[in-house]
Amino acid sequence: MGATTLNSYSDDLTSSNAPNYAPIKVNKAGGRLRVQYFTVTLASQVAGEDIALCVLPKGARIIGGNIIASASLANSAQVSVGLMDKAGSSYIDAALSVSDNVAILKAAAVLSTTMLPFANTQALKFGYETEKELYVTATTSVGTVSTEVITGYVMYAVD
Repeated sequence: MGATTLNSYSDDLTSSNAPNYAPIKVNKAGGRLRVQYFTVTLASQVAGEDIALCVLPKGARIIGGNIIASASLANSAQVSVGLMDKAGSSYIDAALSVSDNVAILKAAAVLSTTMLPFANTQALKFGYETEKELYVTATTSVGTVSTEVITGYVMYAVD
């Protein structure tokens, strides 16, 4: 049986090989996977309310998450999932160039008793590394939410 020959390397492996020798960040290789679980009870929230679900630490690399409701949301209400600076600067990055965004992880969608993934594409920040402490947020839209319980989690890698 012949030896397999590699034709190329991932960007991360390329930077760690000669002549660069840059170490791969721990939150990309060998880091600890963490899960932040959240539960929020909604009761007559109108469209446009922002709700902090959990906190991501500085240096967290977002792997993904899921959100689910106890029943289908009434009145065609929708929920989006976003990121917001915990310190209140209105920016999610250290350079103050990316504003808080209520739908950066998941655009507005109707929730039901089926899990809805978020941060599951590159456009929706899969692999995004936080530069400071951030809230994961849920924002209501369209109709008024009746009494419902929303649960979910976000997974991220750290040191």
